[in-house]
Amino acid sequence: MAQLKILSLNGADMIDLVHKDLSIPGQNTEHFWRAKLLAAMIKEVDSDIIGLVEAPPDHARTEKFIDQFVGQNSYKVYHGEKRGTLGLAFLIRDSLDIDVTIRTKAESLRDFKLDKFDADGDGIKEHYSWWNRVPLEANLSGQDISAPTKFVLIHAKSKGAFIPGDLFAYERLSKANRMKQRAQAKAIRKRLDELVSEDGSGRVVVLGDMNDGPEFDIYSALLGGSFLEPLMGSIWDQGRIFYNTHTTFPKKDRWTIDFRDRVVNPLKSSRYGQPAELRSWIDHILVSPELKDSVVQDSTGILHKKPRVPGLPSKHRRMRGTDHHPPYVTLDL
Repeated sequence: MAQLKILSLNGADMIDLVHKDLSIPGQNTEHFWRAKLLAAMIKEVDSDIIGLVEAPPDHARTEKFIDQFVGQNSYKVYHGEKRGTLGLAFLIRDSLDIDVTIRTKAESLRDFKLDKFDADGDGIKEHYSWWNRVPLEANLSGQDISAPTKFVLIHAKSKGAFIPGDLFAYERLSKANRMKQRAQAKAIRKRLDELVSEDGSGRVVVLGDMNDGPEFDIYSALLGGSFLEPLMGSIWDQGRIFYNTHTTFPKKDRWTIDFRDRVVNPLKSSRYGQPAELRSWIDHILVSPELKDSVVQDSTGILHKKPRVPGLPSKHRRMRGTDHHPPYVTLDL
């Protein structure tokens, strides 16, 4: 079996990193240097397979980013059909002998059907749609992978509610966001149950920005988990429960995003020992039961360190390639 390093990366809205005409931002611009910083993160981890969330909107622009900033012939790009301004793509190391088949957007909308769902258990079914965030599914096979394996890339609805000063609106929107997440999780879980049999057979990797972590708030509790828990599976169907590859990663380092919550904690700097930023673990790599033992020991990581970029202007020294810290793991596939 081949040991392949998997990376889940949110590129933080890459539409401005390559122009629509495939030209590159000028070297004196913030977009150019953010592209360099993001590419430095990709090169630092040096993964074999990357699930790229918030990629450029189309294949040509994503390929241009890779060729210009990461390196020509470094990765083959397998891009999902256009999903608004935020694309989804798989990047496969060019030297690998892996064949990739992407499910079409129309197929994905059927596979992950999202329509009517009673998210809060009140007996009333709400109407939901994916809008532009239907998952991207790919089948990987070839000589560098021992058996066909499904990869599902996710960009779930955000739980964020940025309404400073209006607590009522904040609470109402927070619940609504979690209800939509719950509906999305149900739709994805139904597809996973088709890919994995009752005895756990089925090689599936699920990764991406799930906008949900292990922390449990009142709204998640009311819904029985907003996204991550229902997505991973039910304790009443244990043979199909997915395994989080970073479960054994040190708890203090188990975070993939830091941010300021303008309602709960609006501080711009630390004061009286209070944290200036909040941290959460929202980017995940999950594997089906059949692949649980494929996780290579001590291979999990989350890139918190900012890679060095030669020539980075001093005015951009505080800038990051993305507001996410990508998780990675090596799997024996």
